[in-house]
Amino acid sequence: MITDYASLKAAIADFTHRADLTSYLDDFIAMAEERLASDLRVRELESTATGTLSGLTLALPSDFAAFRRFTIQTTAQYTPEFIGPDGIKAKYQAAAGLPAFAAIVGANIEFNRSVDAAYAYTLDYWMKPVAITSGNTTSTVLTNYRGLYLYACLLETAFFAKNDADVARYSAKYRELVDFANSRGKASGGPLRIVRG
Repeated sequence: MITDYASLKAAIADFTHRADLTSYLDDFIAMAEERLASDLRVRELESTATGTLSGLTLALPSDFAAFRRFTIQTTAQYTPEFIGPDGIKAKYQAAAGLPAFAAIVGANIEFNRSVDAAYAYTLDYWMKPVAITSGNTTSTVLTNYRGLYLYACLLETAFFAKNDADVARYSAKYRELVDFANSRGKASGGPLRIVRG
């Protein structure tokens, strides 16, 4: 069973029937984690950053993978409209005030105007999976999505080996497991009801 870094590497070797890939396994795991950062949207990767907004830009957290929600605390919660990075310059205003628009540009959130005061903010985002290494041997993503982790790694080995049949096979299984994992985190059913009694 896959429980940690060592057992993940052993499973990759077992599934590929290749004993000559040992020196590449850390690369396959790292590339698989990049793929998971792009595709996986599960509660284990939900994160929140808070702070004070005081300028035209705000640095994204170092573990940022994808945007969920951004709110500014004024007398109420306020959310600027997020637009594409090419459109933010067209919305720029020289006068300071509460920004109406924002965009992710590089490693920052860029606003269409500087704020006119220091405002508290909350950034909800999906973070990158914690990297699995010899020094950090497990994570909640590996614990809860062993098969997904394995097939992400197997897909990287298939690309490396230039095995088109395995690329197609592992891609299909990887996509199936990603869709299943992401669907588990979505709300289902009707509205929440409180039952007394």
